[in-house]
Amino acid sequence: MMDALAPYCMTNDNTILLLLIFNLVGISYVLLMNGANILERTKCIFYYENKSTPYNDRTHITKICNLLMDFQTIFYATVIITGIVDERCFNIIKENSIPVLGTLAAIIAAFLLIKRGLHSIVNNILFSKSIDEEWNGFYFFATKLWGFTLTPAALAILFMPAIPLKYVEFYSILTLAAYLFTIIRGAYKIIFAKKCIYVDIFLYLCALEFLPMAMVWKTIQQLSDFVTIKI
Repeated sequence: MMDALAPYCMTNDNTILLLLIFNLVGISYVLLMNGANILERTKCIFYYENKSTPYNDRTHITKICNLLMDFQTIFYATVIITGIVDERCFNIIKENSIPVLGTLAAIIAAFLLIKRGLHSIVNNILFSKSIDEEWNGFYFFATKLWGFTLTPAALAILFMPAIPLKYVEFYSILTLAAYLFTIIRGAYKIIFAKKCIYVDIFLYLCALEFLPMAMVWKTIQQLSDFVTIKI
């Protein structure tokens, strides 16, 4: 009877642990193969200089490594959001752990794919090819770096459930703020370097960053409410 009433814990979920092991092995491979290039690109983000060689070509990262870093971002974001939902209403996750985890991961993956498409379309219309390539290389690498910064929050949820969730949420919000600051700074340096109009930066990011994020969060809330009603 006690087992039936015990709250769901992702630490005991074999699917989550297998995905975590896969991610850790994958990221170890990424750092082994392209660690120096990732470090160099990270330095370029904070000490950005516009050069004739496109950002994406200065320090090449293989396609498989890019995919593994994308997987890390999706996986850790899914774990954190699932942990938040679990804290609010664990019965939803306990009875539907795989469907809920899969749905959240699919929403986040679709969000990243749609953003990539929107950026490609909008940037191709508004900017020159060189600026488009430079900005895309900067932007999507910054998104991959965000996955690295989410690691402590995800591991805390998985292996330190005694830590109050508010600390994990606060840290996650800080990483999101740092990510958005990096994007804003990059937009200022790359897109609006010659003619910087802060209203343009704000409108551009509202359309391609803030609004999509708000829509994803609203979708997750609606999904949670729907599952709660069904249960």
